[in-house]
Amino acid sequence: MKIVLSPLILCAILLSCTPRKANEKYQNDIQGDWVTDFVKNDANKQFYIFSFRDSLCSFAYPSGIQSAFTIHDDTLDIFHHTVRDHNSTAPEKNYRFRILRLDHNNLTLIPVGENTIGTFGTPENGTDPILLKKITPKNDLAIQRIGFYSGPCFGACPSMYMEIDSDGNMLFDGIRYTTKKGLFSGKIPTAAWQKIKDNIHNTDLEKLSKEYKARWTDDQACRIKIQTADTTYETNVYGFDKEPVALRILFRNLMEIYKSAGLQQDSTIVNKFAYPEFQQSGFPTPPAALGR
Repeated sequence: MKIVLSPLILCAILLSCTPRKANEKYQNDIQGDWVTDFVKNDANKQFYIFSFRDSLCSFAYPSGIQSAFTIHDDTLDIFHHTVRDHNSTAPEKNYRFRILRLDHNNLTLIPVGENTIGTFGTPENGTDPILLKKITPKNDLAIQRIGFYSGPCFGACPSMYMEIDSDGNMLFDGIRYTTKKGLFSGKIPTAAWQKIKDNIHNTDLEKLSKEYKARWTDDQACRIKIQTADTTYETNVYGFDKEPVALRILFRNLMEIYKSAGLQQDSTIVNKFAYPEFQQSGFPTPPAALGR
């Protein structure tokens, strides 16, 4: 028997399919790292970073936790927990944005609701659009090994040292404010390791300065060493202020990556670190306090 759909039913079916296709396109196009359209960190302007990977988003904070996000029609919701200290988080907050534009290189968001406007709006811009550009690759180097250290701060900054080889094998030393304390070894999942390599590829390694210093004190110091077949790149960062945005995103993701590595306690790795002198060496001298 031939079934004939009325125009009204056919229209309803077409409309019901449209949001799903739009959602799938948004979900695909939003993947990656985004930074405010002006890429220089101007203290007089509000500066934003958003990173989307699969169904998780991180934003705003150098060592911020991963937050779940969803997209329905043109609405982006981010479900965020603020870290209070090493052992607890504040109640979840929902940040909502309307997507005005999203393509391979541009993302424009409008904060929606009192909570989101209060966090992402300013007296200068109110609810003006947040204009973001996708960070694109600067190199395609094959990574042989990286060493990363994050130090303490006047607060609950996660302090750790890790080395990761080309296959994603990790040696980890949890020092302070980490979910694992002491020496561990394990392997990073392929997708998570690829994310770190993408972060490195988005960083212009040839233009890295030896060190970057923030304009304040009592902040965290980090250091990274990236070894390729042809050369080794190193840089020190005090605070999160002057360094390239792509490097800041890399640091943030490195501070989280150990949680997905399936680490097992392993005291034998104490002599397996390839850069022991790197871990123990000094860091940028914090700037003098104002007025001194």
